[in-house]
Amino acid sequence: MNEWLYWSVPGERISHYLFFMWVAIFLLPFLFGLRLTLLGYFMNVLWVDFIYYISYKRVQQLKNKNKDDDGNDTLR
Repeated sequence: MNEWLYWSVPGERISHYLFFMWVAIFLLPFLFGLRLTLLGYFMNVLWVDFIYYISYKRVQQLKNKNKDDDGNDTLR
């Protein structure tokens, strides 16, 4: 979990991350009729960021699962 504190979003994923954050922070509470306090927004930002980190890390692990020593997936 310590890695998450120092993790930054890769450059090619910034627009996806910002969209994901906007949906989770503003759109979902609006759709469910929730009104958040400042602490609620802060907790949502932390929660959503952690969820994004875990999902990104998992996708990277799945991508690298079948790669061999030279970094491609030819397994030769």
